[in-house]
Amino acid sequence: MSELPVGHAFVTPRAIMSALFGFLLGGASMAFNPFFALSVIAVALCLVALRGASSVEHYLVQGMLRIFAIIGIMGALGGVMVLLFPGLGVRP
Repeated sequence: MSELPVGHAFVTPRAIMSALFGFLLGGASMAFNPFFALSVIAVALCLVALRGASSVEHYLVQGMLRIFAIIGIMGALGGVMVLLFPGLGVRP
């Protein structure tokens, strides 16, 4: 059986920063999204965070990175829905 390298267990700063920025951009695109590119950038950052979370062995850190990334993706996709259907959920 092959052993994982010691550096494999640590979370990288890239994963932390991409999860935080993806989460914040996802929330910003859900709340106020003047540009489609904001949602695309948020999804890209969250996908980088999910990739970074898969290499972490600590279950709590891995779970937090995944939660932030998934919420950021949902916010970014919500921002896309607001751009596609601006009157969605608004009563006349």
